[in-house]
Amino acid sequence: MSNDIYYKYLEAKYLIKENRLTEATKLLEELHKNDPYETIITFELAKLYIKNENTEEEGKNLLINLLNTKNKYYAFLELGKYYSSKGEYDKALECFNNVINGNNVDNAYANLELSKVYFKKGEPELAKKILKILISSNAVNKNYAIFELGKIKLSEEKFHEARILFKSLLNLTKKDRSYALLELGRLECKDENYDLAKRYLYDLIRLNDFNENYAHLEIGKIFVLEEKYKEARKEFQMLLNTDIKNYAYLELGKLEVILGNNEKARKIFESLLSGNTLDKCYATLELGILDSNEGEVDLARKRFLSLLNKPNKNNAIFELGLLESLEGNTSEAKKYFKYLVDNNTSNKKLAIKELEIIKGYKRKIK
Repeated sequence: MSNDIYYKYLEAKYLIKENRLTEATKLLEELHKNDPYETIITFELAKLYIKNENTEEEGKNLLINLLNTKNKYYAFLELGKYYSSKGEYDKALECFNNVINGNNVDNAYANLELSKVYFKKGEPELAKKILKILISSNAVNKNYAIFELGKIKLSEEKFHEARILFKSLLNLTKKDRSYALLELGRLECKDENYDLAKRYLYDLIRLNDFNENYAHLEIGKIFVLEEKYKEARKEFQMLLNTDIKNYAYLELGKLEVILGNNEKARKIFESLLSGNTLDKCYATLELGILDSNEGEVDLARKRFLSLLNKPNKNNAIFELGLLESLEGNTSEAKKYFKYLVDNNTSNKKLAIKELEIIKGYKRKIK
């Protein structure tokens, strides 16, 4: 790499750091065009392409082209993240294991990503085991491991343990503080401390960093819980031109259901079916709930069953349990709820309540 190209590459890295991604992309495209075999430039360009839904497929292909180069482990790591974001967990695991089995210097990062995938796949115990090893070994990404462990504790509603983990990150780097504030906001919301939750999220917005949009999304969700629907709509609508617009559309659809505007909600959810894997999964779940509420039981069941090998399968299983319970198919309902309890999923407590309701109903019949 010539000095001129190297300095332009450093300029692109600076632009990325400053979040001036459009400028960085143009500069890297120019460098890649002049030297398509320079793997470092190709790698950085691929990462930027993947962040943009219009170029993500091209970014994936650039990473695949790097799998036979000296930078293959970096490519495997980024490709695994890409597959994980799309809900293609088996492919993601294969990529991360390629890094780990290669005894690469990035093993700690691959293990961190591995734990995230196991958590998403509904295997929290395996995820926690990996994270605890990273923390106890004082790995280079120890703080990220603490953060991910906190998220798992939060999903298990172990609020006190999660709170301690997140708070331990508040006085570290700006990035650590940003992630910690976001999760503390989510935690306090889940624990029904809405004012405290909003306080954390507004602190995050004042940081003025990349998680700001997620803070607005969470504030909108809290407004919904507080039945402040006008304020909630405002929060979601301001995100419709951002990189998390599909999450905002999903929440707007849920809001329309609450307000009784089922047809509006259906159109929103159906518009998300053409999105990526995760968008389709969440939209399919919400359409199934809508169908069930409107008496379209067979269609609802079909939608939920289609999600049993998808990222949100546990939510689909819970909805199947509710549907079968309402239809009087208590043995089927119990099977679904028991699965959620036995596998210690995030909706375990709700499943236990439903099992108790079924048990009480049977006792009344007797």
